[in-house]
Amino acid sequence: MSAEALQRVVVRMLFDARLVDQVYADPVAALPEVDLTDAERAWLRAPDVRRWRADPLRRTRALEALLHEYPVATALVIREAGGVPALDAFFSDPTFHRCIQARGVLALSFGRWLCSGFTADVAAAARIEWAIAEVRRAPPRPAPSALTPAATLHTAPWIVGCSVSVRGHARYLACQAALGSGGSAAVLDTERALPAGAPAPGQIPVLVEQTETGATVEHAPDALVALVRWCQPARPLTDALTWLSGHGLDAAEAQELLQGLVADGVLLARTSPES
Repeated sequence: MSAEALQRVVVRMLFDARLVDQVYADPVAALPEVDLTDAERAWLRAPDVRRWRADPLRRTRALEALLHEYPVATALVIREAGGVPALDAFFSDPTFHRCIQARGVLALSFGRWLCSGFTADVAAAARIEWAIAEVRRAPPRPAPSALTPAATLHTAPWIVGCSVSVRGHARYLACQAALGSGGSAAVLDTERALPAGAPAPGQIPVLVEQTETGATVEHAPDALVALVRWCQPARPLTDALTWLSGHGLDAAEAQELLQGLVADGVLLARTSPES
């Protein structure tokens, strides 16, 4: 296996004492997804097992960084869904291990993990904050490109469309205001009360967009969010026009809408060199 892949196993073991114990007991069973040689397995088990635990605050520091990216979702977990230990469990979860082994983005994997296994309010807040984490990592915006007949359309990386519960969206905004700019200290301060959620049926579509200072979260029309999500894999312009015709727009209206979305940087238009 490559030295880089082996290094990722080392990182996983530094974060997860349970994995260390499993590797020392049976490295083949502990790491079935990693193609290790016998010599590499021996390298992992060569140090005194206590050396893997030499930094007991490693997970704490990593979790603190994640609290900054997911303040509302983690504050709700801490107060209502298992406390800090429930969040710390991420570093022993398969989601964490897959992320490290595949060299993924830890903050995005954490958001995906928060969206399942907790309350509906946590999932709603996590979905919004996950989208914010995505757009924050988007590249700088280029100048808008021309919409030609041969173009393919793709949702810009600095735009994420998602749908969350009406109750979850309202509670996210209220909790965000209650936490203010207190950072991780506010998230961890269980004496700071968070607003309770009020019953509210249904889903609400939102667009999360990168800004110079972070991101905006705005309610958007269902059809626009649906289009943004539909264009997540690149779509030929002809397919996009057909899709919009199925949503009540004639050809001229659909063309005008797409031109506006490309000009606004919501959609990217690309034309292959062969066209």
